[in-house]
Amino acid sequence: MTDLSRIRAVVFDAYGTVIDFHNVEFRAAIAELLGNQRIDLNSEEFYEGWVKLYGKASPWAGSFREGDPANRERMLAGPLPEWHSTWDIWRRQFALAFEQFGVEGDADAAADHLRALLSHAPPYADARETLERLDRAGYRLALLSNADEDFLQSALSRGRLRFSAIQSSEALRAYKPHRAVFVAICARLGCEPEEVLYVGDSPYADVNGGHRAGLATAWVRRSEGEPYPEQVPAPDLEVHSLAHLADVLCDRPAIAGTRGLA
Repeated sequence: MTDLSRIRAVVFDAYGTVIDFHNVEFRAAIAELLGNQRIDLNSEEFYEGWVKLYGKASPWAGSFREGDPANRERMLAGPLPEWHSTWDIWRRQFALAFEQFGVEGDADAAADHLRALLSHAPPYADARETLERLDRAGYRLALLSNADEDFLQSALSRGRLRFSAIQSSEALRAYKPHRAVFVAICARLGCEPEEVLYVGDSPYADVNGGHRAGLATAWVRRSEGEPYPEQVPAPDLEVHSLAHLADVLCDRPAIAGTRGLA
């Protein structure tokens, strides 16, 4: 376990970490939108195909090469690509997926469906209490998410989740796992990277990205059967819930003078 004595701030990913919307919910959303559009396809097969098309729909599509190990390096520290909203990335994914599966579908409506669901997604049951405990222990709290401002702010407001700083990929015009977004949130908090713990559910976007930028990292592993990729640096902490994270961090209060929620 990492030495937590220098940690002054805790930064969270949003969806799948503090907001309860992850792979299961995305799968259900795909099944629902196919039904809404009366598209007769196996929703699981479509979902898997849609996910795999991210590389071709993402902002890095111009430099993406199938099977090239350098793809991940470019996403971590290469030149920043032209910015696209998350909604637009989804739209492009759906357009490619509909074409790949040979069906007529409305990509705009499909992306709208995801945006609406993520706008209303609830926090995990232990999210608010965890934030309150960490705040009382003196940690400065922030959120950093690959998300558009509209649906992210809606979900945070509905869930009554409060942070000292909130940074989205839209606000930064950059995306995790690129080191630039992690450096930006550290600067916003007035902390050095080694004074910040980044908490997320994605080994690639959250743990690898945070590690590459010099932050301490915590992986939220809610499923015991979820394997950790061998090619990704191990997290400094592994927790099974947000409450577990608070139990660990509140045993060692933050450096004085950093407390305060917005």
